[in-house]
Amino acid sequence: MIKLITFDLDNTLWEIDPVIVKADHAMRNWIEQHVPEAVAQLELQQFKTLRQRVVEEHPDIAHKPTFLRKKMLYRMFRAAALEHDHAEHMSEQAFEVFFHHRNQVTLFHEAEALLQQLSQRYPLIALTNGNADLQRVGIGQYFRAHFNADKVPNPKPFPDMFEAALAFAGVKAHEAVHIGDHPDEDVAAAAALGFHTIWFNPPYHPERPAFTPRYHTRQLREIPALLAQIEQEG
Repeated sequence: MIKLITFDLDNTLWEIDPVIVKADHAMRNWIEQHVPEAVAQLELQQFKTLRQRVVEEHPDIAHKPTFLRKKMLYRMFRAAALEHDHAEHMSEQAFEVFFHHRNQVTLFHEAEALLQQLSQRYPLIALTNGNADLQRVGIGQYFRAHFNADKVPNPKPFPDMFEAALAFAGVKAHEAVHIGDHPDEDVAAAAALGFHTIWFNPPYHPERPAFTPRYHTRQLREIPALLAQIEQEG
């Protein structure tokens, strides 16, 4: 019955917060070395203000992490008196530093074994509001496709990403299972389209007692059994 499995990435296959902290730190160090006059704008409040301003001026990229960060970096460097071409060049380089470290993730225990096992039986497609690069992370070989917030008009919980996956795989929603950690952006959004869903609620997540989906787990190793249960129950 199951013809497609879609996976969220951040906080489903790895914990993202410490990764972003390290990536931001690496980017800041690079800017300190190469564009020191822009460092003041990296202070937390300044950075938040800059982000808000860019989002207000470019609402179309508010949920597109790659384009938003590049635009912020460009604005920072222009404010530091860099000429247009130089600011664009440096924003690309600064982003590459960030992006390299953003993809230095530590997979959850059993995550790769799970992907390897499932990919031998089902087509897998990654759906994420982040901008992880599956090849850089080292798991690209397990996925048939990858749709993220940079590639579709609207992020989860909008239906765009889910619909793109269904169209790519040529299957109906009731033939697909979505697995993710977010009860609204992943589970509720996919279920509203007719997907079967599995809520992965990692042990470090706070309890959400008001939300108890039918299929849920705190351990990735339990997912194959849940998939078998979904197939059995129809």
